[in-house]
Amino acid sequence: MTSYFARYQAGEHDDVWRDLRALGMTAFDEPHREDAQAVAREMALRARRNVETIVDRLQADGFVAAQNDDEATPRAAHFPPSDGASALADWMEATFGPVPMTVSAWIREVGDVWLVGEHPRWPESVLADPLVVQFEFIADGGGARDYYTEEWQNWQDDADDVDYETEPFQIDYAPDALHKANISGDGPYGIQLPGVGVDGLVGPTLWFVDDLNNAFAAGGFPGELRAEGYVDPPAGLREGLARDLLRL
Repeated sequence: MTSYFARYQAGEHDDVWRDLRALGMTAFDEPHREDAQAVAREMALRARRNVETIVDRLQADGFVAAQNDDEATPRAAHFPPSDGASALADWMEATFGPVPMTVSAWIREVGDVWLVGEHPRWPESVLADPLVVQFEFIADGGGARDYYTEEWQNWQDDADDVDYETEPFQIDYAPDALHKANISGDGPYGIQLPGVGVDGLVGPTLWFVDDLNNAFAAGGFPGELRAEGYVDPPAGLREGLARDLLRL
């Protein structure tokens, strides 16, 4: 039988994810584990290439990443994984596991991504749900362990008031679309834990990899907060950002 990794390299991306997700938690067992991990790592390497390409294109156009607050303090759009990234992924697995392989691979290979900011030709880009994925919080000094530990404790403290089936614990990785634009909104985007297999769930039905593919297909800006004043980008801008990006 052809390995999942070989099929993934051959371009069967969507089919491989469908088959790996169908394995559920058995993806963590032999004979699937090593093969599934290879797919997750290759996904993350492709994602990092996409991120670096988008950031290079944005910066060439004068884009400046900035905090989503009143000061709009400039910050990096992409931090590569820190020296402690692998240790963080291992700690998450030991503390909250099982952690989806795609999430662990992202932490180890991609780093923190923040496309909130000011685009000189598209001031409304902040209203387009710009791609943000940060598990390490490198820009904030890397306090991920303390943050997730506190969130875990708060979730457990609310056990009497929480339906674990409808309100599972999640590791947050991005503000919601409104908060990215410094507008009061809903809770942050996050991955539900414990995981259900090789890929993670963002909410009840959306897979992490599918969400990333949607973002990359839109050049990193997949949303439209029209009620908040969203305006379409100049012709070709979004398409130029998405040109030749890799499908995960």
